[in-house]
Parts: sequence; C-alpha cells; structure tokens
Amino acid sequence: MKIQRQLAPSAFDVFGVYWPPFHIPSRLAQRSARALRQLVAPDYCAACDAPVAPDTVFCASCGPCPAAPPLTGIEEGWVAGAYAPPLSTAILRMKFGQRADIADRLAGLLRAGDLGGRLIVPVPLHYSRLVERGFNPSALLSKRLSERCGGEHAPWLLERWRDTPHQSHLSARERRDNVVGAFVARRDAAGRRAALIDDVITTGSTLVACTQALYAAGVVHVTVLALAATPTR
Repeated sequence: MKIQRQLAPSAFDVFGVYWPPFHIPSRLAQRSARALRQLVAPDYCAACDAPVAPDTVFCASCGPCPAAPPLTGIEEGWVAGAYAPPLSTAILRMKFGQRADIADRLAGLLRAGDLGGRLIVPVPLHYSRLVERGFNPSALLSKRLSERCGGEHAPWLLERWRDTPHQSHLSARERRDNVVGAFVARRDAAGRRAALIDDVITTGSTLVACTQALYAAGVVHVTVLALAATPTR
C-alpha cells in the first residue's frame, strides 16, 4: 500500500502541477480520478499511515491538530495549527520523506471558505530547488485547495527568480534580508484578489516578500493561508 501511495503523486499531483504530460479537463474527471485513488489507497493518517475514517487527517493515536498560535507580522492571514506533532510530523514526512501524497491529506486542513474568485497562489521554489526536491509542497497544497474552493490555481503568478540560501538555520533578521527582492510577480493578475499558500510560517519573511511582489504587480488584496506556524516567532 505504501508503494501505491508513493507512486500516485507522480500522476495525480506532481505532473499535474509542474510537468503535465496530460490534463484532467473537468471537475467530473477530477472526482473520478480521486475516487480511483481512494480505491487503491484508502484514507490514512498523515503522520503515521494508520487507517482513518474518510476526511480525517490524523488518527486517534497521533492526536488532533495542535491549536494555532497567533499570527504577527502578516497583514491578513490564517493558519491551521501550531508547528508541533502530529502536524509537524506530517509536514516533515511530506517535505523530506518524498511523500508528496501527504499534501492531499493536509490540504483538507486549510480553510476554503470565502476564497471563490481568488487566485490561489503557492509560494514558489526556485527552479534548482524544485529539481532537487522533485515537487513544491506549497503548490500541491494550493492545487488541492483551489479544487475545493473554486478559486483559480495560479502557480504561474509568482516566481522566485533568485536562489536564496536555506532559511532554516538563519536568524529572523537574516531571513528578512535573505528574501529581499527574491520574488517577482507577473502583471497578468492586476486588479485581482489572491490567496497566498505556504506550508510553514516561521518569521513570516518569505510571505511578506511574496505579498509585496503581488501588490507591486497590481494585485489588490492578499490573504495568507498556511498549514502551520511556529509557536515562538
């Protein structure tokens, strides 16, 4: 079953976002594909792979999603929970365990209300980082969210044109300096409203830089949605 889960994203998730050898043309076809995948790989806990009831993200043993901490430094945003187990466990498995399939499970935690008509924009990876990892977790989350809320998935809107060092070992000030001018947005979306999607908020520097790039390109309103935020920011 684990083999089926790890193979499924190459057809349904990764290629559907970045290197599409095919295109699912309608929501009916999307639902049919999702039903087929549910048949071969039923719902499972995002943190440990234990079987769970439909539309349930974590099993009883792993526990509920931890309560979200307050957000600071972001103009308008919402986060599903704190970066702590089992949510942090699931995110680490998704990002560093080559488990792109877990993005489908975690996307159900993101609030989909009031996003219809917005552009659903993932925080982009630089091309070199994308090749290294094989997929962009934020783009997989945003794709699933757009299917739920009826918004337009727009992974093309933001580009990380400068390959910045990894943020994980930088101080808050170094993180801010690291992403200054790293993102550029196309002007195709001038006058539109956008929802910016990320997996984890630490200092918020990346999201602030992305938001500034979107506003500079003419987007009139940006709201941020993320899976998790670190409790101490």
